[in-house]
Amino acid sequence: MAPRLHGQPLASYSTERLWARATRVGRGRRFQSKGKSMSIRSMMIGAAALVAVGTFAAHAQAEGFENIVLSASKDAKETQATFAPDTANIFLSADLTDAVASGSKLTVSWISVDSGGVAPANYKIDEVSFEIGMIENHVDSSVSKPDAGWPVGTYQVQIAVDGTVKEAVDFSVK
Repeated sequence: MAPRLHGQPLASYSTERLWARATRVGRGRRFQSKGKSMSIRSMMIGAAALVAVGTFAAHAQAEGFENIVLSASKDAKETQATFAPDTANIFLSADLTDAVASGSKLTVSWISVDSGGVAPANYKIDEVSFEIGMIENHVDSSVSKPDAGWPVGTYQVQIAVDGTVKEAVDFSVK
């Protein structure tokens, strides 16, 4: 069915007529003067632009995770960027923001970006996935040292929501 406004097909309304109806409904009175209509239109366009910018800024700042900590200690408060080859475990801890909806599939992937030929480039060491419940607001993950120790190189842990990587934390082994 075609969109309708007050019983009339939307296509039969001009932009000016739609605008007049919108301002009349929103303000409770009818504006006859084009000058007033234009100033109100400018204000509404400005307000819409601010809302759009605010929405974009919120998405740019809140990818879904905050307080991300990568460390050799399970409950560390400070993140580490470098680990020794004999580090027993590397732990990831992150708080979920409201941008991660209940029922979303969360995946944590541990990647060997470049281990000097020990593993192929961008080799997935380990991955764990689970569904986010209503009361969950934190994620923990860890990976254990390989038998021969961590190969010297660069690594990354990726956090994905519903198959889209939202956060990636780089680290190295030296």
